[in-house]
Amino acid sequence: MAAMGERHWWYAATRAELADLIVPHLAQGGRFLDAGGGTGATGAWLTRYGSLVALDPVLGAVAHYATAYPGTLGVVGDLNRLPLADACVDLALCVTVLCHTAIPDPQRAVDELARVVRPGGLVCLWEPGVRRLRRAHDRVTHTARRFSRADLRTLAHGAGLEVIRATGTHSYLVPPAAAKAVLERGRKSSDLDRADDGLRGVLPALAGLERRLLRRVSLPFGLSVAVVARRPSA
Repeated sequence: MAAMGERHWWYAATRAELADLIVPHLAQGGRFLDAGGGTGATGAWLTRYGSLVALDPVLGAVAHYATAYPGTLGVVGDLNRLPLADACVDLALCVTVLCHTAIPDPQRAVDELARVVRPGGLVCLWEPGVRRLRRAHDRVTHTARRFSRADLRTLAHGAGLEVIRATGTHSYLVPPAAAKAVLERGRKSSDLDRADDGLRGVLPALAGLERRLLRRVSLPFGLSVAVVARRPSA
């Protein structure tokens, strides 16, 4: 997982899009939580902006995260019941975790994220998009559900958060993913098993074009969907 996170184009593109979504709202020198962050592929970049708590249920992932990114506080824990105090971080980042079979109630998990964020702080959710696009990759990654923008908005509002931004991302991947879903019906395979260079740079180039577009507008759908929300100050 750690090696894939370093070399695969999707992780690089996702990190870049997350930074574009989050950094304009970040307080420099804050304390951040990467909830369910694995080995750090999508959240470790936050160490550039402040201190980071890396939480995951897998001890090996947490140990790697803390070793690879010095100064990170590794915590073994469950997103369904975070072992953290109320209002202790300025940002809670949660990437492709609510979709997992280990999360029986996504609303409870988002409630927990909102609980540990300080008033005025942020929660960023990033999940697989297009509800009906059940495919081989989902079976390998134990994905129980996919989300629309409206779904993530509803979860954020249900936790008492104010939505700042809701958008689709990796929208250019929806047509090929839909075609693959038909061709791979009933199979198990991961998108990350191949083409880590993104078809010799074609997909990273499309990701770059989409990033420029997202700086101006929000997209109605995408192979991923994202929400940035704020906990009210009062």
